[in-house]
Amino acid sequence: MSSASRRNAGFQPELRKNIVTREWVIIAKGRGKRPSDLRRDADPQEDPPQYDSKCPFCPGNEGKTPPEVFALRDGGKPNSRGWSVRVVPNKFAALRADGSDALRSVGIYSARDGFGAHEVIIESPEHNKDLWEMDTEHIEGVVEAYRQRYLAYEVAESLRHVLIFRNHGPKAGTSLVHPHTQLIAGPVLPHQVHLELLGAGHYWEYLGKCVFCDILDYELSSGERAVFESDHFVVVTAFAGRYPFETWVIPKRHSIRFADMSEEEASDFASVLKEVLRRIALCLGRPSYNYAIHSAPTTDYNVRAYHWHLEIYPRITTLGGFELGSDIYINVISPEDAAKALREVGSE
Repeated sequence: MSSASRRNAGFQPELRKNIVTREWVIIAKGRGKRPSDLRRDADPQEDPPQYDSKCPFCPGNEGKTPPEVFALRDGGKPNSRGWSVRVVPNKFAALRADGSDALRSVGIYSARDGFGAHEVIIESPEHNKDLWEMDTEHIEGVVEAYRQRYLAYEVAESLRHVLIFRNHGPKAGTSLVHPHTQLIAGPVLPHQVHLELLGAGHYWEYLGKCVFCDILDYELSSGERAVFESDHFVVVTAFAGRYPFETWVIPKRHSIRFADMSEEEASDFASVLKEVLRRIALCLGRPSYNYAIHSAPTTDYNVRAYHWHLEIYPRITTLGGFELGSDIYINVISPEDAAKALREVGSE
């Protein structure tokens, strides 16, 4: 034990294991951080205008993007004004549909063309609103765009996985302020989803039940990390969260794919998404954040053990050499303290 640990009785690091992926994290809640401390680490806020003539996502600039593939409209022709949500191919796509899906050898290595799809879901005509600041009815439209684009790629046999993700703020990797989400469909399975599938499958094999359903039951009964629940969803801070305030939104109904939501569940999901992002913004001073929807593969998997969910990662700390070298994350805020702070801010 280091002398620093002996001097500070409050310094009580703990190793925690993710019950699904079996990955370890370090919860180092004694490193001088309280939830309120992290507000000072949040991004400085500049108030963007409601409209930016140079922004390719603002109304009137539809010609600056590739032609839309989906839109919710009150009027107007495709690729013109009048839309409320608009989906276009990413102009600087990470994966493209014009490549080959064939695997090839490069000496001892394996490679393939960057085959797939990369789209941008432009969430609103307004340039300066975060998702939680929009009306719930409008967020329902955003969620519907998510569903429709997910379903569009689910039928493609060569694309094994669809990831819907959002980057908000400079520390989260976003390059445009205008509110938007991205979708990438690819021929390979992401490592994190692969680990979750394996872990969920093993849990089902040995115990005969879903690990995420057990997480829901335990978190609701213990109350330590539960933030709030709705008719169809539970919001919790992750027991072995890699990031401070890492928060999961888990559907109560066992369902393997995001796009399988009923209309009632989708409406509820929009309300829950608005509320959890609002609480994170108020609690942490509008931080940068990422979120990703973890859903089952689109193709030939028997994945009845899986359970789709949304993971939110506020970007209020920076990864260091230990995390990059070991792939073991150090979380300086206990999930229990984070959940308490998010519960308390809910009344504001």
